[in-house]
Amino acid sequence: MDIKIYSKGIELNPQAETYIRKKFSRLERHLKTISDAKLEVSRTSARSQEDRVVAQMTLNTNGYILRGQEAGLNLFAAVDAVTDVMDRQIQTYKGRVYRSSQGKRPARASAAAPAGMMADEKPDRPVRTKRFRMRPMSLDDAALEMELLSHDFFFFYNRDTDEFNVVYRRSDGDYGVIEPELE
Repeated sequence: MDIKIYSKGIELNPQAETYIRKKFSRLERHLKTISDAKLEVSRTSARSQEDRVVAQMTLNTNGYILRGQEAGLNLFAAVDAVTDVMDRQIQTYKGRVYRSSQGKRPARASAAAPAGMMADEKPDRPVRTKRFRMRPMSLDDAALEMELLSHDFFFFYNRDTDEFNVVYRRSDGDYGVIEPELE
């Protein structure tokens, strides 16, 4: 497994890197098909002492992307918290994909949703552009990708309708689909 560790505003000493790699090895024991892994840690400028370090972990396994983000008082607490989140993501993945017949399908690419903005910010142009490969997938596969990424929506190419669609989580907990209708 290829592990990439990025830090922003935090100095990573050898002890911290060893600790992080130990946590990744724990996750790899639970899911052997992890092809690459990324951890981003950053210090926040919160007024309170709580949740001063944010850790975001992303794992790629058979083309599926598993992602989690947590905060803690220090680097070790944040890494512990995000590792626990990723353990739950792995259990969800293994329960829905890895052990089912869907796990035998070709690998899929996925995307992360753009970061949200603060309520008082109003940019006059997009602040970030993301590009990603899209493979045709069913509505059920798109909903699963959305859940694995812990997002509220997911943009995908629907192989059943040959159109781009968006699946989203409604406020009542159900799913909705947005389909294009050209004029």
